[in-house]
Amino acid sequence: MSTLLEQLYRGKIYPAENIVVRTPEYKELQQKISDEKIYFNSILSSDDGKRFEDLGDMELDRSAVYAFENFAYGFRLGIGLILEILNTSPIDTKE
Repeated sequence: MSTLLEQLYRGKIYPAENIVVRTPEYKELQQKISDEKIYFNSILSSDDGKRFEDLGDMELDRSAVYAFENFAYGFRLGIGLILEILNTSPIDTKE
């Protein structure tokens, strides 16, 4: 079994692709979004439908950037906590 460091180095870990949201709230929201897209695509002209689709693509791109920033912040926070712990004297449990 390879270490996390080796898996990262060899490109075997893909955090953005491995996250699968399975909550009922997410599924419900996803269904509502899908229903709304279908509705708007049915009433918009061809040009407006294309613009609406492009808007959705831009929102996905924005979400990906936001997700990366959240991931990076969490990673930095975790490393900061580890460094803080390593630089702290152990708790003396003796009285």
